Amino acid sequence: MNHIAEIEKITKLVSLFKRAPYQRNHIYESDAEILNLGLEKDIALTSDILCEELEWKLISNPYIIGWINVVSSLSDLAAVAAEPLGTLIGLSQPNTTSNDFSSQFWQGTRDALELHGTHLLGGDTNVSSSFLVSCTAIGQRATSMKLSRKGTRDGDLLYITGPVGMGVATGFANFVIKNHSQELANKIESSFNPKARLKEAQVISRYASTCIDTSDALLAAIDFLCAINGAQPELELNPSHFHPVSQQIAAQLKVPLILFASIHLGDFELLFTVPHEKKYAL
Repeated sequence: MNHIAEIEKITKLVSLFKRAPYQRNHIYESDAEILNLGLEKDIALTSDILCEELEWKLISNPYIIGWINVVSSLSDLAAVAAEPLGTLIGLSQPNTTSNDFSSQFWQGTRDALELHGTHLLGGDTNVSSSFLVSCTAIGQRATSMKLSRKGTRDGDLLYITGPVGMGVATGFANFVIKNHSQELANKIESSFNPKARLKEAQVISRYASTCIDTSDALLAAIDFLCAINGAQPELELNPSHFHPVSQQIAAQLKVPLILFASIHLGDFELLFTVPHEKKYAL
């Protein structure tokens, strides 16, 4: 969906509802919703649906689908420095889905949950004409925590937790490379196992003025941070910012490397800004 059109639709939709009095963040200000319920810690909630990735078959390996479904929501918790309490998984699939496909999906789900030290709390399963999945993640964080997308100022320094482009590389593998080599495409996709930066977020939260994950691509994340904060970016990307596999595919297909920071199918890294005076505290 067009990014601007999506924002307009969400803004219109949210205007139909009364704002919860215990919700701390305003619309677009945070990757996860933060609720202050008068407890020792605030509650963080987020929900994601894998849609375009499955519809366009940018991800096809059922194990990877299960993995990414979990990480997409846990990454949103990481962007607000929340510690996960558990997840709810939604699954709707055709009756014709093979037992092997379903088994691999749940294996990827379980492995991702175990790696991130969290749990499956429940969810819902149903039957539909196509395979659809979603994940809702629940977390908690200190009530004193303020990390969100809001707070960047001109002069802040921009950092990212790791190289980008592996998500788009997987998309290219399934959309282009598989036509020439199914084996290579499978190899690339099976290596796409991003981690939600939950532990890193606890350190980042001590210094960062803002934070957002890169699930919608690096450039989209930068654009969003600048738009919501009225900031002007000075950006210089070089090959070291990109995953080696994305560099290889860009060279092989003779496409600009910048595409791997632009196309929706991100890498779940954390993009964050730090005030210039805290540069040497990192």
